[in-house]
Amino acid sequence: MISIIIEAAENFLHNQIELSTKKTDTLSQMRTVVASIDVKMDDGEVKCIYLGYNEKLVKEIVSVYLMEDDADEQTMIDMALESTNMIVGSAKVLAEEAEKEHFMITTPKFERIEDFNCCECSEYSILQTAKEGLVIAIKG
Repeated sequence: MISIIIEAAENFLHNQIELSTKKTDTLSQMRTVVASIDVKMDDGEVKCIYLGYNEKLVKEIVSVYLMEDDADEQTMIDMALESTNMIVGSAKVLAEEAEKEHFMITTPKFERIEDFNCCECSEYSILQTAKEGLVIAIKG
């Protein structure tokens, strides 16, 4: 499942925000806006997807979508939630088109703003951009 979410995130960052990405294993110790969304698989299994947007990245997303150069904390949270919905929604479409997996998604939730720690997650990946990074993690 993580590969399809990575693909959707890369598409979002490249096509919508115009940022190049590369995968890395290094977690940045920066303030990160963390959002989550539950995914229910066809077999009934529920997984929690976490997306952690480093502060510079979420501010770049705010700048692109809202044309605001100095986003406050609430705007960053709202944009992280909306971006999470777009990325995981796109992953759902990609999975269905490839006839790989089918799943239902819930409404994204704000988790926290802090250094991202995915020690409880079974899978994770980090997409590095010129504006810091995006952490993708799955629990369940």
